[in-house]
Amino acid sequence: MVFFSCDGCGEMLKKNKVDAHAARCRRCASVSCVDCSVSFWGDDYRLHTSCMTEAERYEGAAAKPKKTKRNPQQEWMDIVETCTSSAPAHLRHYMQTMSSLDNIPRQEKKFVNFASNSLGLRGSNKKVVDEIWSHLRQERERRMAEKAKNEQIEKEKKKEQEKSVPVTKSEEKEVPSISSDSQTSEDSIDTKKVKKITKKTLKKAPKQSMKMKKLRKIIRKEMGLPDAAEKRLKSILIDTA
Repeated sequence: MVFFSCDGCGEMLKKNKVDAHAARCRRCASVSCVDCSVSFWGDDYRLHTSCMTEAERYEGAAAKPKKTKRNPQQEWMDIVETCTSSAPAHLRHYMQTMSSLDNIPRQEKKFVNFASNSLGLRGSNKKVVDEIWSHLRQERERRMAEKAKNEQIEKEKKKEQEKSVPVTKSEEKEVPSISSDSQTSEDSIDTKKVKKITKKTLKKAPKQSMKMKKLRKIIRKEMGLPDAAEKRLKSILIDTA
């Protein structure tokens, strides 16, 4: 909730109390935000929903503000503020009244009850409440569609940038070297060493026998062979069996 102080008398005010105070205070031509000290004339304070940080206030343009994700209620209040000027003429007064209220519900059923009580629109005036909700809903849907469109554009831009990034010479060399190493490891397995390790391993094994898979694992570990050499090693063991 944003708080203001009257520039005429200095009284501290909640946002939804500014209009009532201005009506009775003769010196209230403007109000200042308590957090950022910015003055607002007339109804300009209505559009002030968030403040600058301490760093932004004292460091000016040199400050790098942190990007904070706005919560759904803040977005909803922004929609209400926008609708104070975009709504049909017969609804603007109600929108302006709501913009000074706190915790306006975002769900239709709760909103209808809230607006009916807060704006005094009961009974036959329910049609007006429905119109207000319809206008707010349309503005919210418009924003959601615009946001989705912008996100898609950014996504496509990112893909295009990734495609256009040039491959450096070092990167070109790295790619074939990996497969080349694997191929060399497969082709250059020392058959004699395989036989020697096999004989040594089986000699120590119970009943001088062992499952082929376990034997291959031991040989690979002893010789430091990669996983890619598994097929070639299996072939050697079958041939020497």
